[in-house]
Amino acid sequence: MEGRPEDITEINQESTIMNAVVHDRFHRKVWAFKSDFTGALAKWLVKQSPYVVPDNLSLCLEEFHARLDEIAVFDTAGMAEIGLLDLNKNVNEILESIPVIMALNEPKSGHNENVFVSRYHDGPSNPDDDFIDIMAVAQNITCEFAERADAELWLDSQRRAAE
Repeated sequence: MEGRPEDITEINQESTIMNAVVHDRFHRKVWAFKSDFTGALAKWLVKQSPYVVPDNLSLCLEEFHARLDEIAVFDTAGMAEIGLLDLNKNVNEILESIPVIMALNEPKSGHNENVFVSRYHDGPSNPDDDFIDIMAVAQNITCEFAERADAELWLDSQRRAAE
């Protein structure tokens, strides 16, 4: 980037402030039931799968559900409060430690070439060449909880404004 050094400093400061504002919401905590976590995993595995139903979906959900106590401390009702930054890290670590889930991260065709496959941009292709990006699944789960928290805050503000 060309320009005066002070211009670059100003741009970097603006970028830092923007990132802090945009990502400040991820420093919050959210409340969720165990079924919210399992449901979010099911949703994102299905949405990101090149197939209608990913292989071993039930087994993936059962193994993930069995490990949920590693994400947060759940009360007797199965509910926990967790920070969104911790959620992303913990979900990703658990997903990456479950072999049946990580199998979805590999193309069925077995190719290990650096090939970009996109059913979204390139149209229909061999689904066996595609895979589910497990890190993206963890990120999407976290974003889903953040979006829900944003919606709850907005709805609460609307309710209070109407009172």
